[in-house]
Amino acid sequence: MIARSVSVGVVNHNGESYLKRTLRAVERLGSAVDDIVLIDSGSTDRGVALVRENFPRVRVIPLGSNLGPGAARNRAIREAEHDRLLLVDNDVEPLPGCIEALTEALDGHCNAIVAMAAVLDERAPDMVQHVGAYPHFLGAPALLAADAFVARLDGVVRVVGSAITSCLMVDRARFGDRRWFDERLFLYFEDHEFGMRASLQGYDCLSVPSARCLHRAGTIGVSIRETGRFTPIRVRYTIRNRWLTILMLYQARTLLRFAPALAVFEVLQLLGGLRKGWIGHWLWAAGSTVRTLPHVLRVRLAMRESRRRPDLDILIGGPFPFNKAMHRSALERAAQRALDLIARLNWRMASRRAP
Repeated sequence: MIARSVSVGVVNHNGESYLKRTLRAVERLGSAVDDIVLIDSGSTDRGVALVRENFPRVRVIPLGSNLGPGAARNRAIREAEHDRLLLVDNDVEPLPGCIEALTEALDGHCNAIVAMAAVLDERAPDMVQHVGAYPHFLGAPALLAADAFVARLDGVVRVVGSAITSCLMVDRARFGDRRWFDERLFLYFEDHEFGMRASLQGYDCLSVPSARCLHRAGTIGVSIRETGRFTPIRVRYTIRNRWLTILMLYQARTLLRFAPALAVFEVLQLLGGLRKGWIGHWLWAAGSTVRTLPHVLRVRLAMRESRRRPDLDILIGGPFPFNKAMHRSALERAAQRALDLIARLNWRMASRRAP
């Protein structure tokens, strides 16, 4: 039984084909949910009209243009009637019991501001896509329990150093007036950057395997599962936002400790981009990063004042978490093995020197 009421914020961009099932799933969550808000980020389909016609309880707030999921989540957090807010993407169906499990996890961890559900693949609901993520020291989220069987999840609530926003509950009161999602990142890694930043500021992000949701095909026109390919927008923003996350959040000594592995990664990424015909995307990411440097410097200065944990308290080592949808040639697999070897050695040496 939940003692408090909970808001639900649905983040939407061109989700007409998803929204009926998602909102029906939200309605099945029970009486604790008495406030539902849908933030529409510049949709061009009939999704908003569909919601207004079929779900009169849902407050629809259009942003007017596509400002990215981070901006939509920030607006949902501001507009929610309750401090506990379940944020869900438009292609995610939270399952019964999700609210209770996430609420219980937050209640049991007074330092936590985020609790993430286990994300199951709708096409194979006995398989887990992830239950949150740890931050890999080379700058990407390493998914927790990826491709595990649901039956093998242990149910243990864990503190992790990153956030994935498919289906997560936030506690607005605990985070106060701090900045939530960085809207400059627009798309991809904006949730990872937020989770890392909050963790370094001394807050906890929770992985809650007993909370469950079903994940469908992803953002229309962008997701690999929906389009079957790496779209230009995904390639560009993934490259750029990884760079921005590292530049904004990593301490200078972290950059020095991991300079060998970071340098090797960047060389291999550039060579891989040349081989795949992505050099234009790489150049766009480089130019956009340079233009964003004033913002990077502001964030770094703010982190000096608000930091409560060193980087190595939350970073992990291990193989770099490449997207499993990438079909690698023999040459690419050899490059990955070389990177993993260098990363393993660099991590071992840097961890030994850590104070």
